[in-house]
Amino acid sequence: MLSASRLNLLASIQALPRDLRLLFLSLFLWTFGLGLYNYIWPLYLRDLQASPSDVGLVFSIGFLALAVSMIPGGILANKYELKALLIIGWAMSIPPPLMYYFARTWTDVIPGIVLFQVSGFNVPAFNAYIAGAAERAKSASNFGVTWASAPLGAVFSPLVGSVVLNWIPVRSIFILTFVFFSISTIVLFFMKPQPPLESDARSPRLEFPKSRREGSLLLYLAGAALAWSVASPFIPLYFQDALSLGPSIILLLGALQSLGAAVFAILLGRRADAKSQGGTMAMGLLLSATGLIGVLLTRNLLLAFPLVFLIGGARAPSLVAYSILSTVRKGASRAGQFGFYLTLESLGFVLGSYLGGLLYTLTPISIFYTTSMSFVALAILAWLSFRQNANPRREGE
Repeated sequence: MLSASRLNLLASIQALPRDLRLLFLSLFLWTFGLGLYNYIWPLYLRDLQASPSDVGLVFSIGFLALAVSMIPGGILANKYELKALLIIGWAMSIPPPLMYYFARTWTDVIPGIVLFQVSGFNVPAFNAYIAGAAERAKSASNFGVTWASAPLGAVFSPLVGSVVLNWIPVRSIFILTFVFFSISTIVLFFMKPQPPLESDARSPRLEFPKSRREGSLLLYLAGAALAWSVASPFIPLYFQDALSLGPSIILLLGALQSLGAAVFAILLGRRADAKSQGGTMAMGLLLSATGLIGVLLTRNLLLAFPLVFLIGGARAPSLVAYSILSTVRKGASRAGQFGFYLTLESLGFVLGSYLGGLLYTLTPISIFYTTSMSFVALAILAWLSFRQNANPRREGE
């Protein structure tokens, strides 16, 4: 039975080091802006005459742009000050909402989505910044709580978006997103710089798997990204097509999904610090698979709410995997591993979203079965590979 203290989000945030609290706030504001439209983004693309396969293509192009940026991002994170890289990436995400606002066909959004995803080049720097600022004994929970700001920001903004849509069209939502992206960038200026470590500069620019544990970690990250992206871009379309739900209700379901993501990110992170990392990851995957199958079998709006909450935990196990990656090898650079591993993870998103578009066109229910069965297989992989926690210290720290 989970204690009430584990559900105390405010206490978890206050326990973070100062710079991670600021990073939490910045990411919260950024994802608040993203959440205003993210869960109805596929519906907006459909309004711009995009078919389900076109929706999958847009997601794939964006994830490909993200994948291409990961290795350069990892190299930059080893060579340059991390705070500056975070600010640059955040600033690059500011123009795309305006580009979406002026789009008239679905192809018009492609330049914006490419720029938006390339701004994610600083994800290795983001993870490296957390690793550098985190308390070593609480690595998984610091990763989980900091990253939990992302789904938490998207908990409240869909609620706001569903209300605002009563007065303005979907297109105007992007102006609000532009404002929140700008404010979130300003917050980053108040964090302390985190210069590159000498040990990072001497380390290889890219860190490839050198052990079975590292290979399993790479397989998990890429596989989880592929499995999740088969379904995630198309869940809003399914709600609209199968349950005849409108954008406002879909935004409410999106808020609940984000709440699930935030709660599971914190709870699984804490559990992974105290117990088996692999067992914790498997638990999150199986709960999410249960939610996906439940939505498909019930086809009921009332039951969809608790089930969507479970679906929200789909990405939380990957945050535990990030914490493993940050400590898996003694002497590895802070960002070299993230650059390579996140590239393969992003390629999983590319393939999964494209495959999901094809499957949804053939039969919408297939995406739920494909992702759920993949999650079961990944749960077995995680449980077998990471049952025993291993947290070697880095050299040079």
